[in-house]
Amino acid sequence: MEPNKRACFALIAATLVNKRRYNSVFDYNKSQYVNISTSGLNSNYMSFFDYKRGGYVSGNEKSMYDYLTSSYVSITVHNNQVNCFDYESSSYIYFTVRSNNISAFDYQTSTYFNYSVS
Repeated sequence: MEPNKRACFALIAATLVNKRRYNSVFDYNKSQYVNISTSGLNSNYMSFFDYKRGGYVSGNEKSMYDYLTSSYVSITVHNNQVNCFDYESSSYIYFTVRSNNISAFDYQTSTYFNYSVS
């Protein structure tokens, strides 16, 4: 998954697990904040505007559509784990949410990434 898209989905993972809105995500690998606005938080519909990438990601707790890449990301939530399949890159990424901290393992790059949300 592309790095800026991965940061956006880290915030989405925290939103799904913690059931609350966040305004930004901090990407520790890039040492930068990304502002993201959230609307419509329920299991049927939610929408996120990613200011870094300049576009929307919308959907429900099982599937999100990334308008910037015209691709879907399927989602499975189990406790504090959010498992995603990114159709753009044809790869899996797993997020583990612990309060406001998120770790991600991206199978495309075989690398861990760390984020925090606020």
